[in-house]
Amino acid sequence: MFLSIVIPTYNRAHLIEDTLKSVLGQSSPDYEVLIIDDGSTDNTSEVVSSYLSDNIHYYRIENSERGAARNFGSSKARGTYINWLDSDDLLLPNHVSQIKQSAIENEFPDVLVFDYKNYFTSTQSYSKSHTQPGQINISNKQLIKGNFFSCNAVVVKTSVALNNPFNENRQLSASEDYELWLRLASNHQILGVNVVTSVIVHHPERSVLTMKQLDQLEIRFNTFIDSISTNKDVTQFIGDKLAYFRMRNFLILAVDLASKGHRHKARKYLFKAFKNSKQAVLQRVFWATLKHLLF
Repeated sequence: MFLSIVIPTYNRAHLIEDTLKSVLGQSSPDYEVLIIDDGSTDNTSEVVSSYLSDNIHYYRIENSERGAARNFGSSKARGTYINWLDSDDLLLPNHVSQIKQSAIENEFPDVLVFDYKNYFTSTQSYSKSHTQPGQINISNKQLIKGNFFSCNAVVVKTSVALNNPFNENRQLSASEDYELWLRLASNHQILGVNVVTSVIVHHPERSVLTMKQLDQLEIRFNTFIDSISTNKDVTQFIGDKLAYFRMRNFLILAVDLASKGHRHKARKYLFKAFKNSKQAVLQRVFWATLKHLLF
């Protein structure tokens, strides 16, 4: 078995069928699917039952958030590599075959990351990812500037994944993937392949933090920054860019808060960003935050 595709899901019965159909449309059969139901209260188990087979398995666990669900799936994986797929996204037919080809051609690297497309249901239109055209070997250091990986496009050798699980802290939810990518980057070279193999589907129900979750958003970013700042391997990897890294993340939090009308909190994190690094004023997101605060 080459690839284990782990699909954590929570109340996505109306969406997961499209995801599973995209997996079943692979040009290479060398994969298994592990569906991890994170305590859904809808009819997910009924919907996926018709898809189950010797290579497509369903597990139901107590609701524990996506990091824990992915870790559970990883513990059941039989493949040489693991790939985590969100239950509302899609794989293109070349996904498994391209991963296998790239792994073999590059002597089975520990971590590979592929390109992806974004699909917006509101406009029924596509856009490409943030990777640069023609970029093949992604520098680990690029992750310091932000999380431009799609979880669906990251492939990790199973032995490496088991030694580097997702952080299961619920307060980190929605940043747990970025936290893992930085830990992996600190100890493993990442091979980037500029071939599109998956699609992120942007729809109204996609997991995003709303106005009512102001405290959760603030806690999430602070938990993430603290987690990175106290990890010896990651701080050594980031090196003299740690203040810059904190600044970038405080700015992202500030502009998010400002765009939602939370001006007092936005000003607080804008100041924190500037205090960490004067380079804040050179960032577009700094001026975007000011625009939200002024108008």
